[in-house]
Amino acid sequence: MVIARMIEALYVEGAMKKTQLQMASRLNYKTFTRYLNWLTEKGLIDVDGEDGYVKLTRSGLETYQTLVAWIRRYLEKI
Repeated sequence: MVIARMIEALYVEGAMKKTQLQMASRLNYKTFTRYLNWLTEKGLIDVDGEDGYVKLTRSGLETYQTLVAWIRRYLEKI
């Protein structure tokens, strides 16, 4: 759920500073950094080294949309 929370925050709010994303994901810095690196390695987010903004890639956007569709299909009726 952490990954979904991070992707959703970027989808809803748009590009944001790392600190903002960390607060939105409710993680300590060490854990947040691990997830941030994983999402970057998988090509789901881009981190602008110059100003530190994080944003979804096209793949990240598609992942979010797939995740939402899956949740609506399988979990909405629970």
